Amino acid sequence: MSTTGTIAAFYENIRTGAAHDGIPMADAVSALCESGLRGLYISYESTLEYADEIARTLKRTGAEVAGLHAWVTFGKSGTQARRVIDRAKDMGTDHVLIVPVCEGNDTETLIAGMRDAVGYGKTRDIRVYMEDLDQPDSPYNSINGLGMFLDRIPELGCCFDTGNWIMRGEDETEAFRRFRGRIGAMHLKDRRTSPINPDDEGVRILDGTFRYPAPVGKGNIRIAEILSMAEGWPMVVEMYGYSPKHMLEGIRESVQWIQGE
Repeated sequence: MSTTGTIAAFYENIRTGAAHDGIPMADAVSALCESGLRGLYISYESTLEYADEIARTLKRTGAEVAGLHAWVTFGKSGTQARRVIDRAKDMGTDHVLIVPVCEGNDTETLIAGMRDAVGYGKTRDIRVYMEDLDQPDSPYNSINGLGMFLDRIPELGCCFDTGNWIMRGEDETEAFRRFRGRIGAMHLKDRRTSPINPDDEGVRILDGTFRYPAPVGKGNIRIAEILSMAEGWPMVVEMYGYSPKHMLEGIRESVQWIQGE
């Protein structure tokens, strides 16, 4: 399955695998670049904690920063999201994914915070995205929930996560068609009803069953169908919860599958 978008992976997932295997991050990323990886999707916290390591890795591998992501708590201070946006500008990327949270999951607080973030992002030429979230108490864990945010904040973009519509058992292809006009990046996350490895960590959905991570193309999510409709957006492999022992292999398999190898 080929795509014209940059193929990236979560820095934190790669770091989990590199730490398990006892190898430097630059070595792990270099090996993945040989398989077709071109970008790193990095958390705001990692850009601070591992700044030197990231700089060395980017310099050695030539990988680009495909985007920054951060959980941002709204309601107490309006500066956290702005710091994330400023950091994205410093890192040379063009967008941030903000996962907004607040006490009590108050929708109006979250919308106000995201609206402010979008406005500030415009002043810095940084696009702000949201995703569907696979948490049972999230107000945007469904098609209608995320749609409400996008409807009320017209300049907010969507980072489409293929694997997070599981919480309410919604059809990921239906969600893709609904939000296609607002998508600017994609998280390619596959899921299975049973683990591949004994130490894979599952997510409990609202019907009480679990869904487990899988390399892209090896789960039950209709990713091939979604990619057949996708445009040239960054495609970010996401494998949180996958076995650390098999993480780097799983990312490599995912990158190769996306390319149609």
